[in-house]
Amino acid sequence: MNIAIVTGASSGLGKVFFEQLIKRYTSLDEVWIVARRLERLEELADKFSNRKIRVFSLDLSEPESFDTLSHSLETLKPTVKILINNAGFDRTGLFHKMKPQNIQAMINLNVMGMTLLNRICLPYMKRGSYEIITGSIGGFIPLPGSAVYSASKAYTRFLARALHEEEKSRGVNVMLLSPGNMDTEMLKRSEIHGKLSFLPYLDLQKETVKAMKKAEKGAAVYTPLAFYKAYRIFGKIVPSALAVKFTKVEIK
Repeated sequence: MNIAIVTGASSGLGKVFFEQLIKRYTSLDEVWIVARRLERLEELADKFSNRKIRVFSLDLSEPESFDTLSHSLETLKPTVKILINNAGFDRTGLFHKMKPQNIQAMINLNVMGMTLLNRICLPYMKRGSYEIITGSIGGFIPLPGSAVYSASKAYTRFLARALHEEEKSRGVNVMLLSPGNMDTEMLKRSEIHGKLSFLPYLDLQKETVKAMKKAEKGAAVYTPLAFYKAYRIFGKIVPSALAVKFTKVEIK
């Protein structure tokens, strides 16, 4: 049985990935969608009632959620052809004013959750399978005002690059997607002010398809739009102590 798994599928980038994936890969036996909000997942499954959609209402910031997913994989023993490792969480603000529970939630989901999902899914991926891990341009340069999120995405960037090399010999591709501004529930245009508000927004339908095409061809990284590609290069060649002065996030 060949399957795809999409996390963070109930809204935003994950929802668009799911919808585009369903259209692109018609031969998949099942698509597993994972998110906290059961009602939204069920709405998505009903929308594509002609396909076999398996719904997992799980909070991937909680370690016990992986027992449920791992048990399903162990029981059914599918081949994971596509893994969209997308679930993530962001809260902006000055670090010393942030709620400790929000700091913990970001670390639990963006770091622990993303990492454990790799651990339980990669053994079920075979030659020709691919994974897209959602990073962020925030992983290129530290972001004052979004320090924890930025740090979590720097971790994501390093892990994705290492896994790309590890899995290459098995014919499994791990690709890091580093998007910029997106008009989603997590990153609303109305809540972003200052420098970030002027950065270009992505066409999610277009960029999710591009990302899948890149991953199919074995790309290690994909950063949409010329502006963000230049930003990534800027982060490589300019010392972080200098670059960080240009990346402050301003919150209303």
